[in-house]
Amino acid sequence: MRDRPGGALGEVGPCLGITRVRLQEILLAAAAAVPHRLGAAVTSLTQDGERVSVGFGDGTSGDYDLVVGADGIHATVRGLAVSPVTPDYAGTMAWRSVIPARPPGVTHLAMLMGEGCFFGLVPVGDGQTYGFAGVDAERFDDPLPGRLERFRRRFAGFGGPVPAYLDALERDEQLHAGPIEWVEPDRWHEGRVVLVGDAAHAAPPHMGEGGAMAMEDAVVLAELLRSADTVESALEGYAARRRPRTQWVQDQSRIAARAWVLPPAVRNGALRERGDQMLRDRYRPLIPPP
Repeated sequence: MRDRPGGALGEVGPCLGITRVRLQEILLAAAAAVPHRLGAAVTSLTQDGERVSVGFGDGTSGDYDLVVGADGIHATVRGLAVSPVTPDYAGTMAWRSVIPARPPGVTHLAMLMGEGCFFGLVPVGDGQTYGFAGVDAERFDDPLPGRLERFRRRFAGFGGPVPAYLDALERDEQLHAGPIEWVEPDRWHEGRVVLVGDAAHAAPPHMGEGGAMAMEDAVVLAELLRSADTVESALEGYAARRRPRTQWVQDQSRIAARAWVLPPAVRNGALRERGDQMLRDRYRPLIPPP
């Protein structure tokens, strides 16, 4: 399955890929005037009603009016202050990588589906290509030594641009391997600690909306913090406004995760008959502003 130029919905733009490194560079440049530091792990959080005291792994600490946990699906901030919930396995093991080349024919998001497995390719900046692949399986570990050779063998049956992508990989270290998970805590905030992005509502990546949902969270949270009378009311309003939209993405992502690995006889017929409509129906609720 390959997306069309301009996307499946006329109201939106095309699929555009970006590496995490480049996205972080853009965000850091935009926030250059704001004091920040990287590589400081949070080790403790305590609240007294008006302030949050944060301890860091380097032995330093600080007091803050608000702490925003944007630390991903295995969020430390969530576990320390908001919810003890842990991620659930979505039934798919995945491999992710980036090559410094563009296989012939990869001009848009390309999805290839096999028997209980899939392989996707996305053009990203500077002539690079992002690849993601997965199998329907019980959770397992894929050790780094020999990972590339095992990966090539596992997906050797795929055609199209996949063989060129596999040939462009050179080292085990280029492949990130791990389980696809999701998390759904009952609360997104406690006192003056609030969660955004995957820390609050991680979903399987089958809609490609994880980063977008996190940025929407940040926009809505900032808007409400500017307009609400109190921090507490802003956080309540943020959760109430964002939950329906992120819940839709979680639900639809889990449905897609199961559909991608259905038996081909079932999956392929449904995609040929209703694939375009299903795609439109899945994304249409996300067109209005958050």
